[in-house]
Amino acid sequence: MRRLWARVWLRHTALVVLVTALVAVVVIAVRDGDDGGHLAANRAQLRKACDGALPYEDLRRLVPDGRAGELTQHGTMLEPGQESRSLLDCSLSWGDGYGVTVHAEALVSDVPEGMQTDDLLGTAGADGTYVAPGTTGQYGRRGAWVVAECVGGLRGRVRPTTDLYVAVLVTDGEHQGGDSQAEREKRARADRATALTGFRTAVHVANAITKAQNCGSAPLKVPTRVLDTYQAYNDNADWQSERVEEPGRDLRKCGWINPRSLPGLMSGPWTTLGDIEDSGLVSACQGTWDAEAEDNDGTQPRDWQITGVEAASWAGILGRTAYDAYEREGHVPGWGATQSRGRPSGDGGNGDDGNSDSGKGGNGGREQAGAQGEDRISSYADDPQLALWARSVCDGRETYHRVSVIPSILIEDGATATLSAKEHAKLSRTARTVLDRYLSAADGWPKSVGCRDTKVLGEVEEWH
Repeated sequence: MRRLWARVWLRHTALVVLVTALVAVVVIAVRDGDDGGHLAANRAQLRKACDGALPYEDLRRLVPDGRAGELTQHGTMLEPGQESRSLLDCSLSWGDGYGVTVHAEALVSDVPEGMQTDDLLGTAGADGTYVAPGTTGQYGRRGAWVVAECVGGLRGRVRPTTDLYVAVLVTDGEHQGGDSQAEREKRARADRATALTGFRTAVHVANAITKAQNCGSAPLKVPTRVLDTYQAYNDNADWQSERVEEPGRDLRKCGWINPRSLPGLMSGPWTTLGDIEDSGLVSACQGTWDAEAEDNDGTQPRDWQITGVEAASWAGILGRTAYDAYEREGHVPGWGATQSRGRPSGDGGNGDDGNSDSGKGGNGGREQAGAQGEDRISSYADDPQLALWARSVCDGRETYHRVSVIPSILIEDGATATLSAKEHAKLSRTARTVLDRYLSAADGWPKSVGCRDTKVLGEVEEWH
């Protein structure tokens, strides 16, 4: 009886094990069925998503087989009758950090991006920022953005506008790894590839919108490369060293910044840095006296001697955006202490050659300042400099220019420095010389876009 019971028990146990195994196989098969077989549907979805504006060939590498894509989208491009500030808002996600998000807007206000000189040069703490030469825009932690013009006007907003803003965030998984040279180079290459995909996607979307809206504008050129605005590592360089390449260093368009052509600058070697967008809408240059240059004779600058120069231009909506950004800080003509000193100045334009008249408006009201005597500058003033603003017509667009001279001054914490009327007048003269030289430089940006009808707007003392 015991042997019979044992055989029955063994058969029952084997049956239970077999059933359990079959259930496990079925569960695994069902799960595999849920996690696979989506590639064709996901690719078809990618072709149609975002009103068909996405670049399929650039994004297809992100499309997985194991999970169905999730799409959300709205905007006046999709539903012309709806009230929305967006032409297109679209998000396509495949999970695990893979996806693309698009926002396209007809701008009736400023571009929602940093537009000051430091932002253009990539020196405003924007480590990891890329540009695509020939494309007006940048790529950073929030993705890529570009601007485009629609000369025929964009539909979908109550107020008419000709300015299109497109922002794109492409995510292609998490880039993990160690701190070895190989791992860091791998991450850098992945970042550059993602930045390029972001730019190409933004340009494709912009071109699709301007075509659909019959803008009459030439399509934007689809970029084929990106450059790091802050530093570009050589693939063979030691990542632990300071050996980096700065693609914006010593550009021809910034070659006019040197003491030979600009009286009032500290003598000796200077280095220059320029933006590398190669855009017809925006440009920036910065020059700095190089205290560490090998051919420096050891001479140190005296107080108020100019050791830094900046010059930037913004056309169209970028000009309005930049001016508003400086205005929020009180750094445009007519604000604060400068207002009491007679700024902004009058018209200094001289016609069609792009050079501002060296007579009227050149001192920006400096004579009144001289009558009032000295200026006191606190140690808490952030990077004191004297700026000069002007406005021109460049390639048919209203364009703002800002130049500044940065003096050498050491102020102990809690103390103040005294700027005499005589030293202030020197700064004013040099700022005006910088503006004139910037506008007339043969290889400079203003000449390349035919700036004319320049009006000097006035000085700004950026130390109040």
